[in-house]
Amino acid sequence: MMVRTKIFRFLDIFYPSLGARQIYKLMSNPRVRKLRDFEEKILDNSRRESVKFKDFDIQTYSWGDRNHKLVFLVHGWEGQAGNLSGLVNLLLQKNYQVMAFDAPSHGKSSKGKTNMFEFTEFVSIMFKKYQPDVIISHSLGSVTTAGVLRRNKDIHIKQWILVTAPYNFKDTIKDVSDFFGVTHRTVNKLIKMVEKDAGESIEMLNMKEYCGNLKNVSEALIVHSKKDKVLPIDLAHKVHKDFPQSELIELEDLGHYTILWSEELNQIISKKLN
Repeated sequence: MMVRTKIFRFLDIFYPSLGARQIYKLMSNPRVRKLRDFEEKILDNSRRESVKFKDFDIQTYSWGDRNHKLVFLVHGWEGQAGNLSGLVNLLLQKNYQVMAFDAPSHGKSSKGKTNMFEFTEFVSIMFKKYQPDVIISHSLGSVTTAGVLRRNKDIHIKQWILVTAPYNFKDTIKDVSDFFGVTHRTVNKLIKMVEKDAGESIEMLNMKEYCGNLKNVSEALIVHSKKDKVLPIDLAHKVHKDFPQSELIELEDLGHYTILWSEELNQIISKKLN
């Protein structure tokens, strides 16, 4: 780790363009974390289908009666469908059908260079095809969902449950630059790469722009833990402030991933889901 930091600090001084390219390459190759046995077991009980998206083979999962209302699960960056599988049985008990997927280069989908904007593009295709009634998203999956709904006014969502919510892409860039110890020389070039892939200014890549005027979401619920060490609770406060249809519920003593399998979250969804 120390050696890598020294290398990027050297590149920051003498070759910032190269440093930015290397950092973006790392950002574009998500790590795949091993699922726990009980998460795998729920996926094993799903209907699986592989769908083609660009150069990727995307693994999708579905449960329940296809004639029932649809809940779509959207995982976060470096996550996968299995992270949200603890909600499946509850949703089936409430007579929903459930769909989930492993995003490009995530989970059991095929691997390759990708980014959050490609992630968003794939989710747009799935939402347009299946027209979900309810969306449950986790972490960066909440930003991905917001981006899809902002650009696709014809997709109408009755309920959207955001289980943790980042606020803007600038925070991600800052976290990355701090991690590698680089300055504005590299960061400015990294931002230009992000903007090229996004097709818009980084100033637009935030939940205020995405959710401030969403007319195609009837109601939204943000559930976030005060002890989340990945996404601090104040980010959820910002999203709630800028998202008029949203309600915020704060939980205690749950981590960024443990919240997904918590009894508290299950109780909230059971109570709030129409």
